[in-house]
Amino acid sequence: MTEAAATGAPARATPEVLRAVMDRHRLVNLTGPLGSGKSWLVSRLGPSRVVDLSRDGSPDAVRAALAEPTTRPLVLDSADGPDALAVLDGVRLPHETPAAPLLVVSRRSLLAQPGWTLSGAAVLETAPWSDQRIARLAADAQLPAAAARELVVRMAGGNPLVAGAACRALHAGASPDAPGAVADQAVQEITARLSRERPGPGWESALDRLATVWGGDRELLDESRELFESLGRLSLIGRTELGLAVLEPFRSVLRLAHRWRQPAAHHGVLSRAVTRRRRQLAAEPDVAHRGRLAEGTMALLDHPVVRETLFPASAADGSIETAAPDDADDIGGLMHQWARQGGMDTRRTERMVDRWLRDDPTGFRLARDRDGRAVGVMGLVHAADRTVGSMEPLLQQHTDRLMGGQPTRSLVLGAAYCPDRGLHARLLRDLLHHVMANSVLLTVSTPSPHYQQLLTSLHFHEHGTTADDVYRCGRKPEIYSQDFGHDAITAWVERLPFGLRTAGPSATGRDVGEALAHLSDPAWLAHSPLLRSPGTPTAEDLRKALRDGVCALADSDTREDAEAGQILLHYYLGRRQTHQQLARRLHLSRATYFRRLRHGLDLLGQRLDAD
Repeated sequence: MTEAAATGAPARATPEVLRAVMDRHRLVNLTGPLGSGKSWLVSRLGPSRVVDLSRDGSPDAVRAALAEPTTRPLVLDSADGPDALAVLDGVRLPHETPAAPLLVVSRRSLLAQPGWTLSGAAVLETAPWSDQRIARLAADAQLPAAAARELVVRMAGGNPLVAGAACRALHAGASPDAPGAVADQAVQEITARLSRERPGPGWESALDRLATVWGGDRELLDESRELFESLGRLSLIGRTELGLAVLEPFRSVLRLAHRWRQPAAHHGVLSRAVTRRRRQLAAEPDVAHRGRLAEGTMALLDHPVVRETLFPASAADGSIETAAPDDADDIGGLMHQWARQGGMDTRRTERMVDRWLRDDPTGFRLARDRDGRAVGVMGLVHAADRTVGSMEPLLQQHTDRLMGGQPTRSLVLGAAYCPDRGLHARLLRDLLHHVMANSVLLTVSTPSPHYQQLLTSLHFHEHGTTADDVYRCGRKPEIYSQDFGHDAITAWVERLPFGLRTAGPSATGRDVGEALAHLSDPAWLAHSPLLRSPGTPTAEDLRKALRDGVCALADSDTREDAEAGQILLHYYLGRRQTHQQLARRLHLSRATYFRRLRHGLDLLGQRLDAD
């Protein structure tokens, strides 16, 4: 069984809840992501016996502990990975009921493991730390600069391990202006702990790539079946409609570190993902899946406002639902908070909300936390004759032009508010799913500079301001719109500013290929455009840089880089052979071979530019 919260998910663990549940159940499972505070909760239990299943000799230690004639709780910690789970078989199927309560501490619920579904274990989950608690941790860590403490809060996403690692990186000299450098230290601590789960060879590079693409299937990641399945077994991996996905905040931290540590490789991974998602989107007939693909494509945008607003490090811990008539008080209270936060006239806002509720009572969406409390709101107006009175204050002189001719598939967003970053992002993405699935024209009226920047970054069409300052906040609402009809979605995604060259090698990559083809011809190299690079002022410098670069690439620890290097090494520096012959020799499909070839040429070009 699970100790259920209002949402049906396992209850959140506090020291008091944990002690109470252990008083009622023989077997309790405390679960949560790595570094989420499980050990801290165990330390608050009081007198107990602890066996670390990750240590040598744990099977004998568990058997001895189970045989002890005591009622002190027995804590079996680090129940992660196949070896630790094998030790637990005696706990799952005991020969006799133990005298003391058992607490199994794991990163994933025991109920997700084979043989445990009907074990009767009561499951409790750790809760993410609040931003305020993470901020106190950063202050207690004696970070003097406000910018450093803010970075810790933003990066941690409620995870104390990430927060602590970020503090240590900052104390070690990393600058708050270089979040990738800070994230890199956190990644080192994360991967060290993950190694206890015994993932397969090559998992660290594959994890970096998965975090970079937000969510990926085996084809996008271009991994072997064994490595893909090994990734899927890691405790910080979830499964989504787009494939495997790294859970937050780990995804954001891994992505930042990968971009800082291997910028060229990061660029290459993004380029391939953008190309593939665009092709999938153009060919996908199912509207719901098109929405997921568009969301996954947006996640590849390397724009700070898009990233922080729609894809923050914080996980969305709650649900989104259409408001009901008896939610009016919650809506009013949240809209009042929205108005105060934005410096708006609260009375005028209340009158507008009353009108929205009368004209379109189903237009509001609520974000609820795990306990069912309304913590966020979105005010929407469906375009119809009955809602003209609600729309006109929002759109004013733009109403007829934007709403005329297609009112049945038009939606106007007037407000969105949620102080929880994860749920706020989910609230907005939920709206985007809805408009894509229903081929809706979405129009947004907002006085918020932040939202205006977000919509501009997403290349919504801009229509100017309203005539009046409707909220009396000193800022006239800006009007934006985007048609999310079937064909319009594809065109919109094509407009998104990825800043990536995705069709074949870059101009520099082509120059590298030509230079490699003439590597033994100094006269030709003397006229190569690559001589403009600072590190290759002469033909001999260029020849040496290309040779060294190919060899370094072939020796890379990253699989795709190494395969690209092997192709360049054999094709340009080895004995003469065709691409087809080399692809067969390297056991690569034609598509993978040429993808690796382009990647290698681009990567060498980028490294030459960086030197």
